[in-house]
Amino acid sequence: MEKERYYNLVKSYIDLISTYLNKKPVVDTPIDDKTLSFFLKLSKRHSLTALFSKVAEYNKLQLGDEIKAYLEESYLSALRKSVVFEKERKDLYKYLNDNQIDFLPLKGILLKDYYLDPYTREFADNDILFKDKDKVIKEFFTKRGYRVEQFRRACHDVYLKKPFYNFEMHRELFQVREDTKEYVDYFKGYINKSLIKQDYEHYLTNEDFYIYFIAHTHKHYSISGCGIRTLIDIYLYLKKNSLDFDYIDKELAKLSLLDFSNMIKDLCFKLFDNQNLNQKDIDNLIFIASSGTYGTLNNAVKKGVKEKGRFRYFMSRVFPPMSYYKDAAPLAYKTKILIPFAWLARVFRILFKNPKKAKDELKLIRKSKKKKK
Repeated sequence: MEKERYYNLVKSYIDLISTYLNKKPVVDTPIDDKTLSFFLKLSKRHSLTALFSKVAEYNKLQLGDEIKAYLEESYLSALRKSVVFEKERKDLYKYLNDNQIDFLPLKGILLKDYYLDPYTREFADNDILFKDKDKVIKEFFTKRGYRVEQFRRACHDVYLKKPFYNFEMHRELFQVREDTKEYVDYFKGYINKSLIKQDYEHYLTNEDFYIYFIAHTHKHYSISGCGIRTLIDIYLYLKKNSLDFDYIDKELAKLSLLDFSNMIKDLCFKLFDNQNLNQKDIDNLIFIASSGTYGTLNNAVKKGVKEKGRFRYFMSRVFPPMSYYKDAAPLAYKTKILIPFAWLARVFRILFKNPKKAKDELKLIRKSKKKKK
């Protein structure tokens, strides 16, 4: 699809969402089947199908019975998932309080409450920052039938259970990597900046939450991209909170994120308040819209090849820098002599746990080589 047509379709989609979010008068514009199909695919890629069901209802879009049923089921599915997640979190919070473990809920758990209907804010996992005692937390999940997907191999542990339960329990907010070192240093022990909500549950000030969310957004944006849902999150958060931007901007400047924050903030208000976009805004929107909820592997490979060259990027993926092992294999990082075994374990995981992704990434690296020639 040509760039201009793609942009116009994305902008029309966001205009519909804006109408619903701001409860503005409905614009009675017929939508043809091809455009509607594009909107549905875009919604799915950006985890916005439940929201779009309400957008379509509010704007009185003319839908066929099959599409109407699909959107209704998507919303009900998101609602059911959210309700059972809430029950599971309630049990987890009680367990953490009973075991005197300080914890801080993050991201989608909190952002959903800024939506007109909290069940329209889809999210795949529950992110919670905690203080120590990871073995005690592991016991909670294993006793409830969760599979330990990851434990002490990064800055967070991952627990999964069918059909869709997913908890990421964070020791820290950012993993030690070349491109996030300043984030790691700044956000280390971030739970200590938080306040007590009740018992051992913590919360961040609105300003500190925004600083973290911008850093998290930039990590995705700069590596593989971020999606339209993130723009909605930021817009609703800013719209409903009066923030101290003297403090926020000062802190973001320490992280070299002030320009990014201003860019993403301005883009959000221009989009959802129907202001004119300049060419840079349009380019950023096209990048975000084409990235999907969590970015794309293609974006990540392009960035890596551009910065390091094809060979160095490939070698960095197979042999990560030493800083990678600090979180991924702490014992090997401390003793150093065990690094070859940690490397072999990494290669084994790449080849046997997610071979399709490894194959796709290799294809993209080879493709970039041919393209450059």
